[in-house]
Amino acid sequence: MSDQAINLLLQIPLAGVVVFVVVIFLKYLKEMIAQMINFMAQQAETNRQFLSTQREQMNLAIGRLADELKAMREELAEERGIREGKRKNRNL
Repeated sequence: MSDQAINLLLQIPLAGVVVFVVVIFLKYLKEMIAQMINFMAQQAETNRQFLSTQREQMNLAIGRLADELKAMREELAEERGIREGKRKNRNL
């Protein structure tokens, strides 16, 4: 056998080891990517629930604020009515 053939036969097992290591690494990457996708899906669901709760709380707070503004407007209108009544009584 020639030296080239012997070198080739010696390199084939090394190439097999490299291919084997690459296959193991790709399996590891596949598992890590699957775990990351699962984690991101869980985070998205958690964020969705949090934002839903926040939206409900914000809507309640806005509703309370609207009620307070309405009460203040009514009180202000009543105050203006009383003042205008006093002015009319002074002018008589």
